[in-house]
Amino acid sequence: MTRPFVVVSDMHLGAETSARVGRDLARLVDAHPGHEIILAGDAFDLSYALRHDAQAALLSSLLERTPELVAALHRHVASGATLTVLPGNHDAALGDEDVAGLLRERLDVASDAPVSVSPWFVRRGDLHIEHGHVYDPDNAPVHPLAEWNEKSEPLGIALTRRFVAATGASDFSHAQDATPVRALSRAFRLYGLRAPGMIASYFKTAIELCLEAGPSLSSRASEELSIGSARLQDFADRSGVPGVTLSTLLAGAPRPTHLSRRDTFLRLYFDRVFASLVLAGSLTAIPRRPAASSIMALASFAYLAGSVLRSHDRYGDLPNERLRLGASRVRAATGARVVVFGHTHHVMVDDGYFNTGSFAFPRDLGRPYVHVDEHGAPELRRIPAG
Repeated sequence: MTRPFVVVSDMHLGAETSARVGRDLARLVDAHPGHEIILAGDAFDLSYALRHDAQAALLSSLLERTPELVAALHRHVASGATLTVLPGNHDAALGDEDVAGLLRERLDVASDAPVSVSPWFVRRGDLHIEHGHVYDPDNAPVHPLAEWNEKSEPLGIALTRRFVAATGASDFSHAQDATPVRALSRAFRLYGLRAPGMIASYFKTAIELCLEAGPSLSSRASEELSIGSARLQDFADRSGVPGVTLSTLLAGAPRPTHLSRRDTFLRLYFDRVFASLVLAGSLTAIPRRPAASSIMALASFAYLAGSVLRSHDRYGDLPNERLRLGASRVRAATGARVVVFGHTHHVMVDDGYFNTGSFAFPRDLGRPYVHVDEHGAPELRRIPAG
């Protein structure tokens, strides 16, 4: 290690993000001259573009909303310091050359300026830095080195683009752990008379995603796997991690939810929805057909009760545990001393594992980031929110 660096993740700069987030990130950049700045994923909420081909235009408008940040990054890079961008699940479009070129253009820096966009991860000495969504099945791509499109994007991003962005239900954009009952009650509380229409839109989108999942994606998934595999050796050469090691990492990563119709069905709680409908219908039919209706009601109630007892919330704390296990696998496979992830919005400092938490949505006082000195010593720090 010869140059210190800063890792910051999950800024979620978007149309509804507070302007303070961009200003605070600009202060963080200005406070670390000479450091490499690593934006470790979800810097921009490009998943709010209703179409994939509109993501470049959205990025342009988001940069216009954060002039202090653009100016700070320009000064930083113009001074010779490095800016490295890792696409996350919400801004995966930064991996597209045209979108990445737009970012460089808006920063107004020379063509040979030290600005780079790296897919998947970067290594700095024996430190491994990536966003971490590869280890979260609901937000994982088919292959981290292949681009996705409207038909193959992960389940969480598809819901964001096709439901949250389309209906303006931004209050649910980061409510990853909401169960159906909690989500329904919250919808009526927040949106009042609009709630039934929004709920109908949600179920329409969810049904479409179930039908599109699994076998319907096989052709596109095979294509993405082929593209990613073809790029693996080149990425191995650039990252310094052997190709066989990268293959080991991919083999140990969880299977993306949207590649299985069954997993998608269960993740969207459709089994509980249908069981609830059967229960309600059976109770209503008891006066007409008491025996059969009672059996159906008991069976559906037993399924609901058992499902909730086994796992009240099928998402909840799972991403934190999955990324912690993912970090352990990365250390074992690559020999990394420390792994730094983001994605979960939960700060974590564990043995050989740091999670930056979310810069936009800090759970404690101050916006979190990870600072690594010239000797490779990482430290979780916070900058006061402006």
